[in-house]
Amino acid sequence: MKYFLLIILSALSMKSFGQTKPSNDSTSNLTVEVRSKILSESKDGGKLDFWTPIKGHEYDGLLLEKGSNIIVTKRELAVIKWALVLTKNGISKTEIVSLYEELKSRKIRADELQLIDMGIKKASE
Repeated sequence: MKYFLLIILSALSMKSFGQTKPSNDSTSNLTVEVRSKILSESKDGGKLDFWTPIKGHEYDGLLLEKGSNIIVTKRELAVIKWALVLTKNGISKTEIVSLYEELKSRKIRADELQLIDMGIKKASE
């Protein structure tokens, strides 16, 4: 009985005191209302719509930062900016990927995942 009680108390203390700061991969559990607001603002003319202003110029190249040799298309930069804004507003990477897939109505591609990672990294600087 003492052994059983010791295991339970150990497990509870680890759960209570062994917590760390949540990472970008933790689920933020966005409400349906917040998800729909983000998605609507990410469409035509919304505050998070970085795609409409570049229509017709999606594949024009830009230097990512002064002094760097990284060139991105305006479409790629739109994904980076979108992920950066969402990250700065406390949205986790898991949720960003989920929102992006819902926004685009398809699975995310590897290159888009890298762009989202760039936005997240930029937000932490």
